[in-house]
Amino acid sequence: MTGAARMFAAALLIAPVARAAVAAAPAAVLAVGAPVPALEGATLDGRPFAARWSEGEATVVMFFATYCRPCHRALRELDAIRRTTGPRLRFVLVDAGEDPAAVRKFVAENPVPGQGAVVIDASGSDRRRWGCEIEPTLFLVDRAGRVRYINHGWGDGSEAKYLRRVRNVLAPGAVGQPPAGRGGDQ
Repeated sequence: MTGAARMFAAALLIAPVARAAVAAAPAAVLAVGAPVPALEGATLDGRPFAARWSEGEATVVMFFATYCRPCHRALRELDAIRRTTGPRLRFVLVDAGEDPAAVRKFVAENPVPGQGAVVIDASGSDRRRWGCEIEPTLFLVDRAGRVRYINHGWGDGSEAKYLRRVRNVLAPGAVGQPPAGRGGDQ
């Protein structure tokens, strides 16, 4: 076997390992105050998702899974927050790459607050880029496209805490201001 043939054979053996390493790459660490990374998943009808952060005064990006019980509770409580704040707050839900039919059924039974968008992250690249390692993970994004708060998980007291965070972002003059304090439970 020639040197070139050996290199080609080695490349064929290494390629699957390299692809697996990329797929298993650790999640990025997204910090409060940072610009949001791209969301490249597809909507439930298969179209590419295009985030337009400036359309609302604030957007909640929630990484979820249909089997996640805290996600079910978070959706109900986020709907109550949306009713309190009105249309100034938008929602984008990013699913963990489950079957779109299962996600459609879940959304039919658990409506997205404010008729927000649902994105399927089939490859897991969105969740890695955003640094999501558990469900639910929520990012509160201002109209300038900057992360204002990060919330990992959902439980007792989460609704009141998140409502305060949303009100801080929606307060007059808040957009574009540097976040106060740690800005979440990072």
